[in-house]
Amino acid sequence: MKNYLVFDFGGTSIKYGVLSENGDILKHSSFNTPNSLEALYSEIFKIKNSYDYKFSGVALSCPGAVNTDTGFIAGVSALPYIHGPNIKKELEELLELEVHLENDANCAALAEVWLGEAQFNDDVVFIVLGTGVGGAIVKNKQIHKGKNLQAGEFGIMYFESEKGVPGTWGSVSIGQLTSRVSKKLNRDINGVELFNLVNKNEIISNEVKNWYSDLAKGILSIQYVYDPEKIIIGGGVSADQNIINNIQASVTNLVDKIDSATIYPEIKSCKFNNNSNLIGALYNFLQNC
Repeated sequence: MKNYLVFDFGGTSIKYGVLSENGDILKHSSFNTPNSLEALYSEIFKIKNSYDYKFSGVALSCPGAVNTDTGFIAGVSALPYIHGPNIKKELEELLELEVHLENDANCAALAEVWLGEAQFNDDVVFIVLGTGVGGAIVKNKQIHKGKNLQAGEFGIMYFESEKGVPGTWGSVSIGQLTSRVSKKLNRDINGVELFNLVNKNEIISNEVKNWYSDLAKGILSIQYVYDPEKIIIGGGVSADQNIINNIQASVTNLVDKIDSATIYPEIKSCKFNNNSNLIGALYNFLQNC
């Protein structure tokens, strides 16, 4: 049985694990995101040498426009120092192992395609609702990246909210939602607390009602642009089936209001939640090695 060392780069923490070739997580931990690329490389090197496993390769899940062929990461992210250097080449030289990397939202989608909610589907869309809005488009079980590696960046879609405010669909992110509510309540509130209070506070109730409506509009647009078999929701909210059910109900209600709309998108939550990036990064490695 081959084993792999897998890392998920995030702006706050770096998750990592030892995974078997079957996608089983044998070891799992994390560390605070370093302030420099050199410090990140140093931590990865120490972790690799701290295990007795013989690794067959290293897989990475990274933010930004990842070029899986060249090893460069374009675009912008919460980790500015990963944009520019050839991460793949430099880590292969440091670790003396084959390295493959992929965008984090794409990794989350690949995990579901491989072993999760979409393993019996060919064409799916994956929407990540977190601090921002990300996503991935899967065609014939392969990630569709687009000419500029920007396919699936749903948060940048032009969108006019339920309140008539023009902007982008990034407004439906949990980060934007909690920010709006925090300003109205004049105190900080996180996503977990917000949804726990949704039936107890009128301000929160109204904001969440508008949020579901805005989500439904974007989801229905995506359904008709690509017509996937399923739309899978990732991010922290995916662990709450009640939220997923409400998203489905909002989309269904919207379809019922549009005479020309006949397709009811199938909304599902991702299976692996916070571990999806690790599992998907490994699957990307196995596809490209």
